Amino acid sequence: MKKVFVTGGTGFVGSYVICRLIEKGVHVKALVRSKTPHREAEAVQGDILRPETFKDALKDVDAVINLVGIIREFPEKGITFENMHYVAAKNITDAAKEAGISRLIHMSANGTRKNAVSGYHKTKYMAEEYIKNSGLDFTIFRPSLIYGRGDSFISMLAGYMKKTPVFTYFGDGSYPMQPVSVYEVAEAFTEAVFSSTAAGKTYHLCGNRVYTYKELLREISKAMNRSIILLPVPEAVISLAVSLLGGFSFFPITRDQFIMLKEGNTCSETFAFTELGIKHREFADEIKKYIG
Repeated sequence: MKKVFVTGGTGFVGSYVICRLIEKGVHVKALVRSKTPHREAEAVQGDILRPETFKDALKDVDAVINLVGIIREFPEKGITFENMHYVAAKNITDAAKEAGISRLIHMSANGTRKNAVSGYHKTKYMAEEYIKNSGLDFTIFRPSLIYGRGDSFISMLAGYMKKTPVFTYFGDGSYPMQPVSVYEVAEAFTEAVFSSTAAGKTYHLCGNRVYTYKELLREISKAMNRSIILLPVPEAVISLAVSLLGGFSFFPITRDQFIMLKEGNTCSETFAFTELGIKHREFADEIKKYIG
């Protein structure tokens, strides 16, 4: 039986990854601070920013999956992109090497690149580069917008749309998006544990259809069986609001999220699906299961 150490296992994606690993007969050790992981996973109390709290748990592990990541910073709590993306990845990479573990599977993000504008993507790139130069047999996944029961973005939009017959969108609503199911992502990480051909590769994970932001909103309203009037708001107005309020937790979108939305979130590569044998799911069908 393979043993896999998972960080970020109590998060949205992590819970699905752990379930899929267990279904495939993997013994999972999950790094946790307070939340309880899947009942069949072995909980390891520790802190990703304090390697001494989890090093001993890596001694009999075959592979590590790093899923630690955030979409919003809370600097006063030490929750920053640099800490949770770069430092966390560095810590688990170094700890794996020290424990003699050669296999590391890492969660990055679509749009990650050297000259990224957003702090989110900049720190994701820093983590990728550290892992690629570590000497480990790494696999890096770059998912686009991940949706599924328990997600943040799609569920947030649906929550707002349930409260009003009128919903606004930014600019002309043409920003392209290619959402990927959390089940597809969980399958990819799990299959990578057993795949030798996935070592040393960076895979993009996007769904099988590109939507504009406006089309995405329409699909959400259809899934809820609601008639929603969509009204445009000038991008300049939203940009000003984000500049003034984006740093407050009550405001639904941050500066980085706004930047990334305008950039779009699509990819044409399908190597992960073909090489790892993953089947695409239909966005319109899947969201009906949890927001309908």
